Amino acid sequence: MTIRPIDPRTPGEVELVAERMRLTLMEVLGPERGRDYYPLDWLIDRVRFHLDPRRSAGAVWVAEDTDGALIGHTIVREERDEQGTYGLFSTTFVAPDARRQGVARALVDEGEAWMKARGLHRAATATAADNSKLIGLFRERGYRIVVRSGEMVRLEGRLVG
Repeated sequence: MTIRPIDPRTPGEVELVAERMRLTLMEVLGPERGRDYYPLDWLIDRVRFHLDPRRSAGAVWVAEDTDGALIGHTIVREERDEQGTYGLFSTTFVAPDARRQGVARALVDEGEAWMKARGLHRAATATAADNSKLIGLFRERGYRIVVRSGEMVRLEGRLVG
């Protein structure tokens, strides 16, 4: 497996990540609600938003298997709140047949390394309160739930090193 930045010039990579953002929503919110939550054009623009330094300080990382197939992604960006600037994991996805093989951990490692290289000391992500897989992944890394709001939770952690 290789973790690398997305190549927005490679046909289909941006679209594939956008489609998988929709799959993430479908897994977390349910098939009907997740499919209709955002239009696909909006999701494609959201991927491009993270790649355009005029619009966002962000990055998109993809995991590629030994055959060159994209098996996962994570999208990160800088955000600000009352405590200052922090890194946000916007979305993390691993294809079902590639799960339980360390792909998500490798993607989060890359996202955290990107954040640390930017001088950030804090990171966060948000997900559905019943997304036990993602919550477990981030809890293993020392993140804790800091906000519960309806169906959603926000996890935060310190970036060390």
